[in-house]
Parts: sequence; structure tokens; C-alpha cells
Amino acid sequence: MFGNYLTVALRNIARHKLYSFINIAGLAMGLACMVFIALFIRDELSFDRWVPDSDNLYRLDVGTQLPGRPMDRFALAPFPLPVFMKDHLPEVAAETHLWPVRMTVQVGDRQFLDQIDEVDPNFFDVIKLPLTAGDPGEVLQKPESIVLSEALAKKYFGDTNAIGRQLVMNRSNCGKELVACPDAAVTLRVTGVMRDLPHNTQFRLDAIIPHTSPVDRITDRGKQAWFMFNGSGYVRLAPGTAPAAVTAKLNGVMDRMLDFSSDINVRKPASQVMQVTLVPFRDAHMITLDDGGDVPPGSWTTIYGLALVGALTLLAACFNFTNLATARAMMRAREIGLRKCVGASRRQVALQFLGESVLMAVVALVIAMAMVEILLPAYDSFLQRPISLNYVSDWPLLLVIVAIALAAGLVSGIYPALVLSGFRPVAALRSNQSGRAGSGRLRTVLVVLQFAVSIGLGIATLVVFAQIDFARNQKLGFRHDNTVIIDTGRRMTATARESFVAALRAYPGISGAGMSSDTPFSSFVNISSVKLPGQASTVTAEEMLFTPEFRDMYGMKLVAGRALSDRRADDVVDRSDPDDSVRNVLVNETAARTFGFGVQGALDRTIRMDRHAVRIVGVLADMHFKGARRAIQPTIYLNDKADANFVSVRLTGQDIPAAIAFIDRTWHSVSPSTAISRHFLDDSFEKLYQSDRKQGTLFGIFVSVAILIAALGLFGLAAFTVGRRTKEIGIRKVFGARTRDVAILLLWQFSIPVLIANLIAWPLAWYYLRGWLQGFASHIALSPLYFAAAGLAALLIAWLTVLSHALRVARANPVHALRTE
Repeated sequence: MFGNYLTVALRNIARHKLYSFINIAGLAMGLACMVFIALFIRDELSFDRWVPDSDNLYRLDVGTQLPGRPMDRFALAPFPLPVFMKDHLPEVAAETHLWPVRMTVQVGDRQFLDQIDEVDPNFFDVIKLPLTAGDPGEVLQKPESIVLSEALAKKYFGDTNAIGRQLVMNRSNCGKELVACPDAAVTLRVTGVMRDLPHNTQFRLDAIIPHTSPVDRITDRGKQAWFMFNGSGYVRLAPGTAPAAVTAKLNGVMDRMLDFSSDINVRKPASQVMQVTLVPFRDAHMITLDDGGDVPPGSWTTIYGLALVGALTLLAACFNFTNLATARAMMRAREIGLRKCVGASRRQVALQFLGESVLMAVVALVIAMAMVEILLPAYDSFLQRPISLNYVSDWPLLLVIVAIALAAGLVSGIYPALVLSGFRPVAALRSNQSGRAGSGRLRTVLVVLQFAVSIGLGIATLVVFAQIDFARNQKLGFRHDNTVIIDTGRRMTATARESFVAALRAYPGISGAGMSSDTPFSSFVNISSVKLPGQASTVTAEEMLFTPEFRDMYGMKLVAGRALSDRRADDVVDRSDPDDSVRNVLVNETAARTFGFGVQGALDRTIRMDRHAVRIVGVLADMHFKGARRAIQPTIYLNDKADANFVSVRLTGQDIPAAIAFIDRTWHSVSPSTAISRHFLDDSFEKLYQSDRKQGTLFGIFVSVAILIAALGLFGLAAFTVGRRTKEIGIRKVFGARTRDVAILLLWQFSIPVLIANLIAWPLAWYYLRGWLQGFASHIALSPLYFAAAGLAALLIAWLTVLSHALRVARANPVHALRTE
């Protein structure tokens, strides 16, 4: 019997080529999309699952609630916090800290600028990353020790054993002038080699030194400061400890033992100013925050969205099968009637048709896996991560994929099987018709759902790309083209930095250069407490140090008052000034309004900023300094060269490679012992929306697949429907109907489900996209045009799909349709 069923199924697939192609192609595309989405979701959820003994390990995320500011949340922690928790909470078994910085490493006569991670000496005891050489408990105990990854050890020392080898780095934290630091060059010895970490981890670790190292970049003040977020903090809880209980207990201890009024001039309980969250180490990648981490975080919204898209795309393919199978039921009425006449039961007939649908699903799965193998390299390249499918080690995932394919076949065939197996043999044999070739109402519902999925995805794609385009092209309030950012850090004295900038300005290919404590599109934020005249409470504002040339170079617009100048002594900040001195500053429009002054009213007003009084002499136009996602914050600008560690250089655009080469030569002439750290500002701007562009592209790909599947199904259904109405159309033409009338009649029949699909898709898309847009401080409006465009596109696709069938039957000679009557 099985052989007979298989033979009949293969004959039907071969005989009805169009029907078989539509079903198999639709299922194959749906399954391929599902596999790609499953591979991405599996990769996202695998982050840090491989790290041993990490069940009780947590990352410390900190939120700060300061007056006049929204809650700022960071995947970072102040240096004292993990130690404070270990000292005051017995539930905390261990703690450690990590801070990535870029440093110059000298190996022999070669210089490298690499990321160096500063950690507590117990780092490998707390976070058990794999070492290929060295004892985890000993490798960082000596201040001059360093642990390298396998890749970095090979880069520095080739294939020779790196253990015991030496490299040279510069000492830091020696005061304002590095020339006053004796023995600036420090020799470090490799004490351990770490296995190269896989891509699915929150870390990007290649070189690790202890915080006790003489080249440690965190100052003694930074190690005591509660509002300097120097890296990430981690704690290990005792087994069986509930994180919520630890957080509640920590809040009470912080309120009793900490007073932040001297830091930020806010008299509130410490737990209301600083809120600590314990994020499970294995879930850290999926916790999306504004700041922190070496690796871009994941997003549960993206995970759920892609899972829904994959399910809907596969479901659309299943709808095709169900639609076409029920529509074609009357064509197999005689076969079913004969089977029942010779003794076949309804159960046997149902099993036969279920078997056919499962066979088609299996064929579609084979084709889908072939598509995955062909397209997987391009998929990896697009996602910029190695995503593989190993048929041996990934057998659990393969079983799930096979199960989904079989389930898709069963879901697709269950309703047609029930309909077909219910034919009455007498009626079927008398007219070769079933009498009820499946529910036309059901077919309409399935078409509506197919197009609702396609339209919803289409709207999402249009809005995502429109928002990205808006963010990229909105007026930021400053220029960012042809700009190079150089991070001098602590690698150059203030005097040497000024000489460096002066030399750059003299080059013909450079139109301007300025210094600042922050740069556009960075995640750095420096916050100061502001006391307004006549008010007991304080507000907070962001603080930025810059030189007058910086404002000119970026084209920052002055809307009131005057600019700062180096020629006026009270325009230049000196940190050694007595507390009763008054220096001049600029503020942005948001600060002027937040302080209650207004733009013009802010001029010549004196406020207290931390411990010093400052006078507002000018107001700058608001700028989207951090991009469109972040709201513009009150900002105070001070003219201070001493701590302005970033140099911004604007190129003329003529012979950019020569200008870059000049910058590099000038750097090495001023600071020969350190490598230059520079990047183009436009690169930082592009990274702001990189993940959104990828999300939009993925939506675009999947919406194309969903529309293609829907169009394929509609094409097959149209072919059936037009064939079924041939005699009706012949009669209409005999009574005077024109070709145009017949074509419009058929087009309207298939337009109704698409119009109903719009009514379903529009509110659902609006609800989802409204929440997504709230993640941007500046965003587009959800214009009805996006919804109308997607709906009209779906309608046009439906018309184009049906048009060929409609015209063919409308132009046919009615005699051929009626000659058998």
C-alpha cells in the first residue's frame, strides 16, 4: 500500500508541474528563511554559554538618576562598586573588574597600537576563560605580568613560545607632565597565553594586565570615584543566592554607608541616585544599554521580530499548499471515488493526501538546505560573524529543522486531506466533481493572511529605511565630513599636544584643528552639578572642554552673545584657580532653557558649576552631538586645553592620503615612543546606524520572500479560478461583455482580499513601529504614506500576478468555452 501511495504521489507531482512547482518552491523558500533565522537566533543566544562555571556570575549594570536628566543606564560600573559589594555583602563570593584601553606596545623595534584590558589580579579565577599556558591564579599576580591571546602572541613573537618573552609599554599616572615621570618605559613579561575566544562572547580580549601594573591607566582618583565609570564590574554570588535579594540588601547598605552629596551635590539616598542591576553573565549580550561593552549588544526585540517573520513566512508557504490543494480537489474527485468504491476508507484516503503533502515538504526541505549551503557564505559576510551549520555536531538543530518541515507538510495538508477524504463516491463518479471543492471562504481567508504578512513586513521595511535615512541626513548642527579624530590620551603632555596641533594647522591640506575632551558620536559623558542662583536644589549638565578653534572647525553656530577667546584671561579655565574666581563659559540652547533663563536671558548670568562660579557669555545652537538616538542634553562648554585630550583635524579634501601621512609623521616627531590612534569621524557616524541598516536589510529580504511566496500562490489560485469560470466568462461575452469588463471583474475578485489584508496589517504594523521609533530621540512621523505605499504595492503585485490569466480568458473565443454545453 505504501508503494502504491508513493507511486501515485510522484505521478501527481510530475503530472501537475505548475501546482507542484508553486508548492515546493514556496515551501523551500519559507524553510530556507526559517533556517537562516534559526541560525542567527541560535548564535545570538549562544553568547557566553560556553564559559565554564558561570551560573552564579553577574555583570553589574548601573543606572544614575541625576536632577534634570533622564535615567542614564550603563553596562559599566564605577571602580569602587564591586569591591564595596564584596566587603559588605557576604552573599558576594568574589568580584573583579575589567577596563579596555588602547596602548602602544613595543616589541623589539616594532610598535603596535592594541587594546589592552586592565583587570583585577583574580580575573581568571572569577571568569574562567581558557588558558593554554599559565596558572589562572598566578598569571596576573605580579605587577609586570601580561597575558596574551594566541593570536596576539603569534603577532608579537611568531611561532616561538611566548611565555617569558618581554615587551615594552609606557608608564602612566605620573602627573600632568609625562616628562616628570622617571623610567617611563616599563618592561612587561608574558606570564600566560589565553586561547583565542570565539566570536560569541561579550569580550574582545587579546592582552590583559593587572590593575597593579605600572602601566595601568586608571588613576588613583579614578579608583576611588563613584561617578567615573571605568569599565565593567563582575561579581560571583554564593550558590543559591537570589540576585533580587542581593540588590535589595545592597540598596540598604548603600543608603547607610554612602553619601554622594560631595560628588554631585545631591542630597538623596544613595540607592535613589545610583541603581545597581545584577545581569546574569550568560544573558549580558542580550541586555541592550546605552553604553559599555566591547561587542554590540543583542536585542530581544530583534530576536522576537525575526522569529515572528520566519514563522509568518513559513506559514504563508503553508497557506499556498492548503489553498491550491483545496482548490484542485474537484480535479481528483473521480480518483477518490474509485478508491472508495474498491474499499478505501476515509482514513486511508486522508493518509494518502497527508503523505503527498509530507513528501512535498521533504522535497522542499532538501531544496531549502541546498539553498542554505549556497547562500550561507554571503549570509556570514552580511552579518560579519561566522555562522556555520555542521550536520554532525548540530544534529539537535537539524532534528528541529526536519520536525518543522514535517509539521509544515502536515499543517499544509491536514485541511485538504479532510476535505478530499470526505467526498461521496456516488456524487464524485457521477460528475467528476466533489460537490464542495473545499471552502472558497477559507481560500479567501488564507490569501488575506498571506498578504497581511507581506504588507506588514513591507511597511516595517519602508519605515526602518526612512528612519535611517532621516537620522543620517538630519541637521546635526555641526559639520562632520573630512574630519580626523586623534586620541592623544595620556600619551602626550599638554604642551606637546599644543605643539602638535600648531604644526598640523600649518599644513596646506588641513583647514583647521581643535582640541576637546569629547568627540561627536562617542559614548563618553562628563556630568557636572549646577547650582542656579536663588535655588536650593541643583541640576546636572554635561560638561565639555574645548578650544576656540574647535567651535570654528565644526561650524557650531552661536545664537546669542560672543564666543570664547584665548586672548581673554577669564575665558580660559585653569584648574588651579581659587574657588572665588569666575570664568566665562558657553552653554547650548537646551541648557539655557533648562536653567530657566531663556536664550537671551542666559547672557551674563552667573551659576555655580561644581565648586566654581562661571559666567555665561554666549549660547550655542543645539547639536545632535551623540546622534539621533540620544536626546540633546544641557551642555556647558569651557575653554580648557589641559584636559582636552582629543584633537579634531579638518582636511581640505585635496590629496587626503598625503594629509594623513603628514599627520602620522608629525605625531611621531612629537611622540616617537607611542603609536597614533586616529579615525575618521564619518566612520563613527556610520557605526551609529549599522545595526539598524542590517535590521532593515533583513526585513527587506524577508518581505521580498514573503511577497514572492504570496504571488506564487495567487498565480496558481488565479489559474484555477479562471479555468473554473471559463464557461461563465463565455456566457458574459455572448451577452456583450467586453474584454476590459471581464478583466476588471477578475481583477476585482482578487483585489478584495488584498484590501482586507491592509485593514489587518496596518494597525499591527503601526503598533510595532511606534515602539521601535521611540528608541530614537529624533524620529520620523508614522505617515499614512508608508502604509498606503505598501498596500498599493501589494495590490499592484496581485494585479500583475492575475493579469495574464485574466487577459487570456477574457480574449478567448466564447465558442470554445460553450461548445460542450
